[in-house]
Amino acid sequence: MNYNGITRTLLYNGIRFRSRQILRNDLDLSVVSLALTHRCNSHCVMCNLWKRSQNIPHIQKLELSKKEILGIFSRPLFSHLVELDLTGGEPHLREDFAEIVLELASLKTSFLPRLKSIIITSNGLLADRIISNYRCILTGLKISGIDLVSVNSLDGMNETHDLIRGTKGAFNSVNQTIQGLMEIRKEYNNFFMGLKTTILPQNVNDLEPVLEYALRNNLFHIISPVFFTSGRFENLDKLDKLNLTEKDYHSILKFYRRQEFDSEYYYHQAKILLSCGSKGWCCTAGSNYLFIEFDGQAYPCELTAETVGDLRKQDIDSIWTGAPLKKWRQRAGCLKICSRCCEPGAIRYSAYDEGLSYRKFLMKLGGTDYRKSLVDEGYIKYFS
Repeated sequence: MNYNGITRTLLYNGIRFRSRQILRNDLDLSVVSLALTHRCNSHCVMCNLWKRSQNIPHIQKLELSKKEILGIFSRPLFSHLVELDLTGGEPHLREDFAEIVLELASLKTSFLPRLKSIIITSNGLLADRIISNYRCILTGLKISGIDLVSVNSLDGMNETHDLIRGTKGAFNSVNQTIQGLMEIRKEYNNFFMGLKTTILPQNVNDLEPVLEYALRNNLFHIISPVFFTSGRFENLDKLDKLNLTEKDYHSILKFYRRQEFDSEYYYHQAKILLSCGSKGWCCTAGSNYLFIEFDGQAYPCELTAETVGDLRKQDIDSIWTGAPLKKWRQRAGCLKICSRCCEPGAIRYSAYDEGLSYRKFLMKLGGTDYRKSLVDEGYIKYFS
């Protein structure tokens, strides 16, 4: 699809989304995030997931089984699914992790015909297991037409990363993981690698080395400020200690204004928020996106504590068309948590269906430079 075709599609999508939003109607379910476990082997200063997993007896028994997961995704509703994000906790802690990924990918011939990518987020601490899992998965995906995207957490260099992750040797472990995966990347053209960095008071003035590491190793990068929520990370108790100051946000904005970020839609939206105090995009959470927690609870957004259903008691279709999600669609974007949201995943999955904000960004880039955003940030998969 050429530049004019893409901008026309985004204009149509923007009008369609806003019309359906008024009626509280859904779009096609194109992106799902699935937490495979709540267990975590890191002790991050900004997150309480690992604490919760230690405090709930037999938490592993609460995890959706492989059979349950495959049953959830074996439904016609997922026929428009483009992207599947697998997360945790630490997903590689599951002994059946590679099996789950490959069996989900096998559904492409039946229930997931549009699936283009599987994204896996990891803290990178289990180097040998992660490298082994990826080699197994990539071998199985070789002729599937599905891209595998690896996102490893890196919050600073050396001691800085260890401090933020609360784990001695964390930097050496994730670096070992990345270097090992880079060797595998040479063999597979459907394997993409990147970094996720959470900006905190501890690293706000130390982001340049992380960016240099990403560029040196040809890794995409998602460098975003910490956020606090009663849902998922349950970290509101850390707000006073870890909240970024006005001076910190000024430093972050200066960092985002680097020329390397000009063609990247996430950083474009982050700059709007930090400079204007309000976001410049509309969120499609609950309209084209769903977050499924490790125990089957469904949420319209991974940042909210407001569940819209239980996949152990309801099928996905009844949740998707049910009253709780319709109510959410009416309120989406109006909640306090939404007003200053800069969550990278939400910006990504909203871009295509929200339409107008991404269209405006591409038109600013122009008919020659727009393709860098489409390809490098992975948005092109939504147009095919």
